[in-house]
Amino acid sequence: MKNVFPFIFLVALISCNPGANKKQMPASSGNYKLELVWQSDTLLRTPESVLLDRDRNILYVSNVNMNPWEKDGNGFISKMDISGNITLLRWIEGLNGPKGMGISGNSLYIADIDELVEANINTGEIIGKIKLEGKPDLNDITVGGDGTVYVSGSRSNAIYQLKDGTLAEVFKGNEGERFNGLFREKDRILLLTSTTGLFKEINPETGAMKVISENMGQGDGIVPVGNGGYLTTSWKGAVFFVSVAGVSTRLLDTESLGENAADPDFSIETQVLYLPTFYKNRVKAYRLVK
Repeated sequence: MKNVFPFIFLVALISCNPGANKKQMPASSGNYKLELVWQSDTLLRTPESVLLDRDRNILYVSNVNMNPWEKDGNGFISKMDISGNITLLRWIEGLNGPKGMGISGNSLYIADIDELVEANINTGEIIGKIKLEGKPDLNDITVGGDGTVYVSGSRSNAIYQLKDGTLAEVFKGNEGERFNGLFREKDRILLLTSTTGLFKEINPETGAMKVISENMGQGDGIVPVGNGGYLTTSWKGAVFFVSVAGVSTRLLDTESLGENAADPDFSIETQVLYLPTFYKNRVKAYRLVK
């Protein structure tokens, strides 16, 4: 997937081997800072999203492979271990511009421009595709506690729910917002918009919407940190901490270095953020510390 920026996180672009610990200048947020733990090799190709498989203790990485919205068939999903080693670069192939991912049952769901792709999570075999007409620009995925899959459409400014083998629109926003980051909680859906930089909550029963925080940059991903707060990203190169009260603090700023901050995942148990850097072709892991 937020608007107080008292400190800036300066990041040195340095090469290292997967799993190697490197020191990077932390950015204070008052209570929190992010410290670099590792950065992967650069064999990845425009990594857009990272998903932590908590049952298997591995990472899935979606590679759009250059053009994120072109149906070129060169996108793929990689596997990584939690130490930053790429264990299988091209695990699932034949995708176009794969972005957000989610796990429901034994299936891995992948947002791929105008298709929701379903793959067997044990074998990587693609077992289904659901196509949406037009140009929805499917982007992020979140999965509810009951296993229900939700997908955001950046161009359609809509949220879709997978039901009975179809994607049904369950919420429609305003033109030009560019819906992106999603996170489903028990009583609400959290949403980040890319163009308007808003962090919102939506009541899934009534459709009522409330702005939690503003000035979130080019909003991309949302992850809870386990204390009621959230980390959100701006694709241009920023990570924010958002408190329960909706106050945001910038913890990381890499925009001036040309390093993006795309759709991450976060381990509440280890307090580690897994962050894809898009055109820099790496995933970086940061520990959230006080």
